[in-house]
Amino acid sequence: MGQALRALIVDDCEDDALLLVRELKRLGYAPSWKRVESADSLRAELAQPEPWAIVLCDFSLPNFSAPDALAIVRAGATDLPFIVVSGTVGEERVVELLRSGAHDFVLKHRLARLGPAITRELAEAAMRAEKRRTEERLGTAELALMRSERLRALGQMAAGVSHDLKNILNPLGLELELVERAARRQDTPAILDLAQRMRAQLRRGVETIERLRAFSRQSADMKVERVEVNPLLQEAVGIARPRNASGKRTPCRIVETYGTPPPIEAFAADIVSALVNLLVNAIDAMPGGGTITLTSDEHGGGARIRISDDGPGMAPEVERQAFEPFFTTKGEDGTGLGLAMVYASVLRHGGTVTLDTKPKEGTSFTLWFPSAQ
Repeated sequence: MGQALRALIVDDCEDDALLLVRELKRLGYAPSWKRVESADSLRAELAQPEPWAIVLCDFSLPNFSAPDALAIVRAGATDLPFIVVSGTVGEERVVELLRSGAHDFVLKHRLARLGPAITRELAEAAMRAEKRRTEERLGTAELALMRSERLRALGQMAAGVSHDLKNILNPLGLELELVERAARRQDTPAILDLAQRMRAQLRRGVETIERLRAFSRQSADMKVERVEVNPLLQEAVGIARPRNASGKRTPCRIVETYGTPPPIEAFAADIVSALVNLLVNAIDAMPGGGTITLTSDEHGGGARIRISDDGPGMAPEVERQAFEPFFTTKGEDGTGLGLAMVYASVLRHGGTVTLDTKPKEGTSFTLWFPSAQ
């Protein structure tokens, strides 16, 4: 008798669904399954009392698609693994699906990957559920302490790793410089081009290491001073503005509405870096343009800053992991340290940071700092 598995198959072809069921049986599962091919039938099945264990979805159906199905699943079943099983699909579409919250993509003519994908995603779903139950049992203070301890431990690890990696990469940069000089002397443009591309990758590696080093600076011995909040916000907007106008994106509209927050005691560069991170994330979330709103005011005896956007928002499981180090939805373009650094920075200043987001309803980060004594 195989392992029980409740599989919801989103496919308009009965034969393809039977092919998946046969593969599940071959992998050692005893599947109980149902096939749906419309948004209404998918919602109806997700609303059933007995939960499904996994969703296996074709990419394209008549009047329905994997992105549509993913949005429905994310809205109604937060920990349900979602694997796309389809024919050939463009790489950009696959990347977009994964960024939107799909857990994996398997080609129908390469079903050998399906077994490992299901095993991994079922295990990770169980871990997410256990983590959520743990967080629900903890109060706000205990959860903040747990995150703080995790950041401190990761910071210590990052400090050692970044130091060793930099010692390795620095000599490599010098060697590449020698290769470039030789290529120019011998007029070998192909070698020169290769060396320059290698240098660009090396530069990216060094930048990642610098972010690790910044993340590792968790100590409170930085020089703090009495600073006004609004100028820090204005400086962050100025730094983020080139990103807003870069590439083929439609620039976002940035609305600044500043009140009269009290001064805070802070390491100004650290706060600006955190604000820039939040602004860049909002800009990157809306390549087609949108509105980003920055506000500041006095609240609860301290200074409150809110950065909001009207972009796509976050799925519930992305929201839960947003501040986790090395978690990213940007693929190779992200390090997963941005929001973790924001969280650590706010904590170092005795403040709090909260996230409010819903799919298709935008995202809002609220930062609070105690006023200067």
